Amino acid sequence: MPTAIYPMLAESIAEPFDGPEWLFEIKWDGYRAIAFLENGKVRLVSRNQNELTARYPELKDMAKLVQAKTAILDGEVVALDEEGKASFSLMQQRTGFRPGGRRAAGNADVPVLYYAFDLLYLDGYDWHRVPLEERKRKLASVVQSGNGVRYSDHYQEHGKALFEIARGRGLEGIVAKLRTSCYQERRSSEWLKIKIRHRLEAVIGGYTETKGSRTHFGSLVLGLYDKQGRLIHVGQAGSGFNQKSLGDIANVLKKLETNKNPFFGDVDALRKVSFVKPELVAEIEYAEWTGGANTGSGPKLRAPVFLGLRDDKDPKECLFDQN
Repeated sequence: MPTAIYPMLAESIAEPFDGPEWLFEIKWDGYRAIAFLENGKVRLVSRNQNELTARYPELKDMAKLVQAKTAILDGEVVALDEEGKASFSLMQQRTGFRPGGRRAAGNADVPVLYYAFDLLYLDGYDWHRVPLEERKRKLASVVQSGNGVRYSDHYQEHGKALFEIARGRGLEGIVAKLRTSCYQERRSSEWLKIKIRHRLEAVIGGYTETKGSRTHFGSLVLGLYDKQGRLIHVGQAGSGFNQKSLGDIANVLKKLETNKNPFFGDVDALRKVSFVKPELVAEIEYAEWTGGANTGSGPKLRAPVFLGLRDDKDPKECLFDQN
C-alpha cells in the first residue's frame, strides 16, 4: 500500500463540450484530499502532502462506510450550505481563513464531508493502471454514502448539459475525464476542468503598491455600494492586465489620487494602498463570493480578474444586487 499519493490534476479549458469517450463530474469547491484507509482508521493528506486528519475530526469514522480493510481514495473535503451546495466560503470559515492569507481559529460548527471520486488502491491491489470507468464502478460498490462520506457520481457524454445545471445551481464548474484514463500523479490533458465565471461592475477606490517585476501598480482595490450608500471593499484585482494597460490605467489613477479613504471601514490588503476618488468603474470577472458576517470581514470576490474600464457606467450603479 503506497504511503504517499500526488493527486492527478486537470488542465483548464474555457468551454464545455460533449463526447461519448468522456465522463463528466461536478467540480466540488473544497479542499482536495487523499484518504488512506487502513483497519478502520483514516488518514487525510492534502495535495501538498500536509496532514489534514486532525483538522476534520468528524471524518475519522468514514472508514466504516467503505467496504475494505485497506484502500486509498481521492476526493474533496467540502462544506455544504443549507441548499446542499458545496460552499468555499463555508470552508474558509471552517479552516479559519482570513483575507490576505491570514488564519485564525476555525469554526468547528461548520460541518464537512468527503466526496470520493476515485479509487487508487483496494485490499492489496493497486488500481492506478485500471481505466477510470472501472475504478469508478468499483468505488461506487465499496462506498456506502452516509454521514461523512459520499460517492461522487458522474454523467456520460453530455458535458454541456451538466455545465448548465452547474451554472444554474451556482456551482464552481465541471470536470471532464477520459473514460479510459489511468491515474497519473501529475497534471494531465486526460482530465479537463471547466470553471463557471461571473461578471459585475465595481468601483475602483485605490491601488496597491508593486511587487517584484510588476510596474505601475500591484492590483486595483475594488468596492460596491450597499443600500446605505456606503462603498464597501470587496477585494483586489491583480490580473487581467498587460504592460500597456497597466501604464494607461496608472496614468488615470494618478490624477484621481486622494488622502481620503473612500471605503466604509478598513481595507483588507497585504500591501500598502493608495486611495483614489471613486470615479472609475471596472468590469470584473470572478469565481464566486467568499467571506461574510462570520469571518470577521465582509464579503469578498474570489479570484477577480480585470476585464476593462466602463465609461458608460455611473459608479453609484455599482451595487451588491447587480442584475
